[in-house]
Amino acid sequence: MNKPKNKHSWDISEKPSTQTKLGILRQVFDMWLTIWNAPNQYWVKELYVIDLFAGRGIYIDNGRSVYGSPLIFLDVISDKLPKLRKGLKVKIFAVEKDENNFYDLTMNIKKFIKEHPQIVNVINVKCYPEDCNIAIQKILKEIENNTKCPLFVLIDPYGIKIKKTTLEPIIKLENPKDILLNYILEGVRRTVGIAKKEHSGASLNIREIGSLRTLRDFLGDSIDITNGNGTNDYEILEQYVKSLFIPGDLIVVGYDMKYPNRDDILYFLLFASRKVEITDIVKDIYARTKEKQDPTLFGIESQKTNIFTMHPKIQSIERKSLLYKSEVEYGHWTINHIEGCVHGCRFPCYAYMMSKKFGRVTNMNEWRKIKIVGNALILLEKEIKKFYGELDRVHLCFMTDPFMYDKDRNTLIPEIKNLTLKIIEMLNMNNIRVTTLTKGQYPDEMLDEKFLKSNEYGITLVSLNEQFKQNYEPYSAPYGVRIDSIKRLHKKGHKTWVSIEPYPTPNLDSSALKIENLLNEIGFVDKIIFGKINYNVQSTKFKDNDSFYKTISKTIITFCEKHKIKYHIKSGTPYSKRQTEDIFATTNVK
Repeated sequence: MNKPKNKHSWDISEKPSTQTKLGILRQVFDMWLTIWNAPNQYWVKELYVIDLFAGRGIYIDNGRSVYGSPLIFLDVISDKLPKLRKGLKVKIFAVEKDENNFYDLTMNIKKFIKEHPQIVNVINVKCYPEDCNIAIQKILKEIENNTKCPLFVLIDPYGIKIKKTTLEPIIKLENPKDILLNYILEGVRRTVGIAKKEHSGASLNIREIGSLRTLRDFLGDSIDITNGNGTNDYEILEQYVKSLFIPGDLIVVGYDMKYPNRDDILYFLLFASRKVEITDIVKDIYARTKEKQDPTLFGIESQKTNIFTMHPKIQSIERKSLLYKSEVEYGHWTINHIEGCVHGCRFPCYAYMMSKKFGRVTNMNEWRKIKIVGNALILLEKEIKKFYGELDRVHLCFMTDPFMYDKDRNTLIPEIKNLTLKIIEMLNMNNIRVTTLTKGQYPDEMLDEKFLKSNEYGITLVSLNEQFKQNYEPYSAPYGVRIDSIKRLHKKGHKTWVSIEPYPTPNLDSSALKIENLLNEIGFVDKIIFGKINYNVQSTKFKDNDSFYKTISKTIITFCEKHKIKYHIKSGTPYSKRQTEDIFATTNVK
């Protein structure tokens, strides 16, 4: 086989973005192989790796050879050979359309295998000398479509020469899949200009027509870039991710690769996975890479909050302000860094009612599609300086939940958890104490000594009746999980509290008359707030409504006084007292 003349330059000595990309790929694939090789993944017998733009396998950096993607895969596997489970196999599918590159690719793979002969017991490599949009059909026939064969896919295209219809059948596979896609922002940006030119009525030349066809193949039919919605770079990226990855229930994080010589983004290195644990690790890899290149005041955790993230349940928004003074009677300065709530409580929820009233959402499904405030930390840093003398304490949150629980995965939503922790840390660093209230759970990170002991951590708990929970708050954390999370904090010396509001009438909850059962579960807390249910038609029809709440309020007061627990009965509920309204002040009266 004679080697064709290679027309491409593979020297990356002056391409820091490529060097960074290769470094990230190695870390991500190493992590991926480690996870699926773990002892608890004993059921995994075969792994698949697809590289749709494999290149020649070797780059040049200041005269020395540097592995490209296909040889990075082989090198990582070779390094782990002594630790790989017996019988584990890895099938690699490498696609390269360019004849010159394909020749070099096959030669470089053969050379690597010759130098590492033991790897042949583990790997099987197949190379395809054709367009990846065609080759993918052959590759999919080679793959067992089942949950026992994890799949790693790398798409690092030349420009935007990958069709959306090529990726969709991969995403629909049952296999656990992790996808690393180089979204060439510059390629999209350049071609969008042609689309706008055509939309204006101008005629296009043959080359422009071809470029526009390539853009439409890449983005798919569902994204209209000429209708005024989504005509900037970031909006098109969001639409692309939503239309491609989100329907597959994939969480996406993105590394914004900058140009080496100007403050602009060249491409986004998107990573998509169904596993929260894996996307968290990749996000950490991205953040550490960024922090190494451009150190910040708040370090890696701060970098994480600025990384592009799209969850099947999360979108990102920006606000002009964050801190505000709440009118809730025991409230004070407050932050709502999320819009909406996945818990979707049906009491009905006051926050949902207000959001619906003011047109932010139209129904419960929209309310549960949460939006995270992407610039929250930037705003908070500015507003702490602005209001510093007034900020004695800040509450999270009255119009949302700071530790939302993902019922489908039985864990906290990581993006919300991480941002909440960073907000608390920033406030505490400035000696501003925090109160929190959740129907989720408190993560172990809250036990870190960097958080002020004067913080007060609360849960909402209005029942122990599972049927009531299913009817009115089906997506929140289990009752026991909530109680255990504040019990752990209490045992470590942190202040804890419970909001028993909105407390249901017996026609809504058959166990409501036995509030002693609930109180006995939370007798270790420092404070209790109690309030009756409002806005519920069925509750108002309960014939002994006033008498019922008098009895329950009195029971709570007696219990709290006996156990030396501070309490507040909310306004509108029998036995409410104004002098207990500011229960979270430094000093307060029972």
